[in-house]
Amino acid sequence: MLGKRRARIGLTTLIVALVLTSVGSFFVFSGKSSDVTAAEDCQSFPETGFQVCGRFLTYWKANGGLAQQGFPISDVFEELNQPPPAGDGKVHKVQYFQRARFEQHLENQPPYDVLLGLLGAEQLKAKFGAQPAPGTPLLVVNEKRTQAKIDSYDAKAGFTYLIVDITVTNTLGKPLDISPGYFKVQSDHGFSYGYATPTFRLSKELTSTKLAPGESTRGELAFEVPTNEVIKSVRFEDYNNKITVPIS
Repeated sequence: MLGKRRARIGLTTLIVALVLTSVGSFFVFSGKSSDVTAAEDCQSFPETGFQVCGRFLTYWKANGGLAQQGFPISDVFEELNQPPPAGDGKVHKVQYFQRARFEQHLENQPPYDVLLGLLGAEQLKAKFGAQPAPGTPLLVVNEKRTQAKIDSYDAKAGFTYLIVDITVTNTLGKPLDISPGYFKVQSDHGFSYGYATPTFRLSKELTSTKLAPGESTRGELAFEVPTNEVIKSVRFEDYNNKITVPIS
């Protein structure tokens, strides 16, 4: 009798232990299945596999969250900023998001202890180099001359070749395609004349190229124009830009 009672107690203890183990496993599994996990003032984003914590999380929530900043796409790490004027040249803890870069500035009081890094300016400088000085014109006419013949090409009767030396500087903040076909000269009679074929025979011809922001190119273009008209200006025109400068 005593042996059977001990057997029942042992069996009951085993069942209770199994039940508790199962319940504990259920709660552990349930906790891990959450899409967005909050722990220690952090929020995890399974969409990108990163989390945002502390002051960065506070700033993210207070400044547009997902709609404005996007998902985190990096962990927090230390990064050296570009030297002035693109950055401050100092090391900061940063975290990248789809549409922003957060910088920690412990020297500032909240809410200015988290600032948006100069992501656009830094990337632009890294990719394209220094920008032109303010007020730099896109198109400059350096000098001009006329001649009746270029190499073996004679101007037709009543016409002459106007050769214009120009400088083009990309002041637009994005890559700029340059091609001789984008240039025309305009006369006092209201007529326009495109570049002439003998341009490629010029020793300093303006060739087709792509200018990064801040870059310049210089060269000559030839235009076949009537001798009885006065050429007043040069015009650069592509799909997005129309710029006219006078010829003195």
